[in-house]
Amino acid sequence: MPRRKRTPLFHYGTATLSVVLATLFTQLLWLMIQPSAALLFFVAVMISTWYGGFGPGLLATAFSALAIDYFFMPPAHSMSVGLDDILELVVFMLIALLISSLSKRRRLLEAELQRRVEELAEADRRKDEFLATLAHELRNPLAPILSALELMRLRTADDPTLKGLMDAVERQTWHLARLVDDLLEVSRITRGKVRLRKEPLDLETVVARAVETSRPFIEARKHELSVSPPGEPVRLEADPIRLEQVLINLLNNAAKYTDPGGRIWLTWAREGGEAVVRVRDTGIGIPPEMLSRIFDLFTQVDRSLDRAQGGLGIGLTLVRNLIEMHGGAVSADSAGPGRGSEFVVRLPALPPGPEPEAAESEPVTTKPKARGSGRRVLVVDDNVDAATTLGELLRLWGHKVWVAYDGPGAIQETLAHQPEVVLLDIGLPEMDGYEVARRLQQIGPEKPMLIALTGYGQEEDQCQSEKAGFAHHFTKPINLVTLQQVLSAGVRV
Repeated sequence: MPRRKRTPLFHYGTATLSVVLATLFTQLLWLMIQPSAALLFFVAVMISTWYGGFGPGLLATAFSALAIDYFFMPPAHSMSVGLDDILELVVFMLIALLISSLSKRRRLLEAELQRRVEELAEADRRKDEFLATLAHELRNPLAPILSALELMRLRTADDPTLKGLMDAVERQTWHLARLVDDLLEVSRITRGKVRLRKEPLDLETVVARAVETSRPFIEARKHELSVSPPGEPVRLEADPIRLEQVLINLLNNAAKYTDPGGRIWLTWAREGGEAVVRVRDTGIGIPPEMLSRIFDLFTQVDRSLDRAQGGLGIGLTLVRNLIEMHGGAVSADSAGPGRGSEFVVRLPALPPGPEPEAAESEPVTTKPKARGSGRRVLVVDDNVDAATTLGELLRLWGHKVWVAYDGPGAIQETLAHQPEVVLLDIGLPEMDGYEVARRLQQIGPEKPMLIALTGYGQEEDQCQSEKAGFAHHFTKPINLVTLQQVLSAGVRV
């Protein structure tokens, strides 16, 4: 906490009061401390310089010398001194001046330290702004790429070559999106801006979702994945999204660092009071000297492989931070280069009990709907390619679609067509998406369901969306299956 600023009168008054108190206490304790009269006056000088600086320290030194001479050097109550007394006073003043000088140096160093702390805080703030802007600008082009790919899938003949090419583009697009997300996540975790939303869950549910997400990448590398569930449910209290993120990182890491055609094993079980997950592979292994640093930020076992497969060396750092936030631990083990590796996650487990009820769900694929079964949808995005491709895809799904490229256009289209759903970008020019949302909520008796599709995905952005009246907040590029589910189940709000 920064020291409150005081007036010079306060500082010099403190110095004077310190000397007066030192004089009084020296007289009271004279029988105990004689013949060393200077002890408490050194304390007075130190207090004066600590709170007031060099000037008040000099004043306290001068007043202390006068007080020592007048009250405590024979003859008492006289300013006459002998040679020995002069030497003693000189020594006192030199020591007191040294104390004042050191205190001045300390204050200068404190001021410099405070200045640098403020500079670092400002640099950290600008870094956060830069990362948020970078994420937004990188995510924006990914949305039309995925929309265009889906359009091509739905409109192109069943050509295996084209399908393989489109699958490759889609995988790399999502890989880039995950890199952006991981970079932001690490930054937010190190600043303590990530909050866990824990709930009781069955570990098998999280494992299944992680496997489903990682399977395309694992199969693209032609690996064999063996998943071995335990004989009984393993329950724990955790954030399902964050825990899934951990398992996806570990599975993708195993696939990435294993030569094509390798094997990956995923097992989990209860061990005592812990839920333990193991991910083992037949990959390139980890050198012994790297095991202690494998979870450090930007650490990579094989940089040449990372350049080929893509990676920033932040995935395992993210894994460790998220697991430690859950009160658990993660470790890595390897017999050496070329002999594979194993990562073990340990989390506090809940006592055995009845399995939580799982909501029934059916897999959804992005297929065109029958005409007449769709919704009235307005797409608002200042990125023309993003708005156009998403609009075309929605029409192919059977929805009636209008497109706007700015806030005033969105309001005009809403007034003209009364859409049921508005897919709204946040980073619009002139009038941002939050303001557009607030105005749309005031139009007509029936309010449209507002869905934010944006490159801004931090927690504060989601809270702001909720306050503005959005029913959903999705970062670009949105998973098209998720979008179709929301449109299918969505209702006016």
